[in-house]
Amino acid sequence: LLVVNLVCMAVQVGVSVAPFFCFQNHLSELYCSGEYNGSSWCDKDFRISYGYIQSKYWGVGLFKYWQLKQLPNFLLAAPLFLVVGVVMVTWCRSAISSSNKAVFSRNILLDLSSIINFQLAGYIHLVLLTLLGLVAMHVQVVTRFLVANCPFLFVYCVQLNDRVTKILLCYFTVYCTVGTVLHSTFLPVDLRTIF
Repeated sequence: LLVVNLVCMAVQVGVSVAPFFCFQNHLSELYCSGEYNGSSWCDKDFRISYGYIQSKYWGVGLFKYWQLKQLPNFLLAAPLFLVVGVVMVTWCRSAISSSNKAVFSRNILLDLSSIINFQLAGYIHLVLLTLLGLVAMHVQVVTRFLVANCPFLFVYCVQLNDRVTKILLCYFTVYCTVGTVLHSTFLPVDLRTIF
């Protein structure tokens, strides 16, 4: 049974990643032979164009987006980063408090450990995506990325009191609207052009 499951899993992974590698092979044949051969990614044994394209044409890389001209984008995203920080501090306090109380009862410890482990995975996911986004992604993408991929962000937000929930709902709505308009019109502008 174990062997059958491993084979099924290998086939599923193969079917999932095969189109990516076929496309990378196609790009390699198209751009790394003849007149186009000049890209640095063509010189590598394992040719993946995606990282090269992101770095060269989109300016994506470790701390590459941390520029003064991107300050307006960071300010737009700051409330979301603040919420992520508050979420993590609150959850850590709650988990520590729960684990201290759980020591007294073995049954409660078993129940809490499964809840804490499930929550821990979700909150680690939130932190890692936030850190990855802060250091290696465009900040406009980070906000959409976190909102689309981290349900624990919303789980936390709905547990707050009505006033804070309304403020966060207002922020999410305004950011969604303003962010869409700004992104589609290539704004905010480069601060260097203003000064």
